[in-house]
Amino acid sequence: MDSPPQTSADKAPGDSLANRYGPGQSDRRSFGSRWGKWIAGAAVVAAVAVAGWFALDPSKDSLSWKDVGYTIDSPTRASVTFEVTKDYQDTVECAIQVLSENYAIVGWHTVTIGPTEPGDLPSDKSRYYDVDLRTDALGVSGGVDSCWIEQGD
Repeated sequence: MDSPPQTSADKAPGDSLANRYGPGQSDRRSFGSRWGKWIAGAAVVAAVAVAGWFALDPSKDSLSWKDVGYTIDSPTRASVTFEVTKDYQDTVECAIQVLSENYAIVGWHTVTIGPTEPGDLPSDKSRYYDVDLRTDALGVSGGVDSCWIEQGD
């Protein structure tokens, strides 16, 4: 014989949700949970501080360069004009390149730019340079590949 369905009043007192799924969470958070949130918050603050330091680092602006122009004189000659902004006391090396139609390097020269005398204006940190290069083939563009501050011995 089948037994009739049980109602909530007929259930055994031990058959409750707490017995089935475990006790509910207490209002008090665990030690690990509290410290985990503090550590995560401290990590976020540290990350923001490091990002701000990199963004506002005054030394990052101590060297910059910009292509101004180029001329292709012949299949064996080209010249590149560029601007370099650097601190007066720095010695900088710049790699100048001339590219062919298929982006192959057909001319390359490294230029050393030594210390300069301070001027009256902050814009005096910027100077223009012209470099003549010999090329292996006809170039179609020219410019600065990169510049770096030369490290003293």
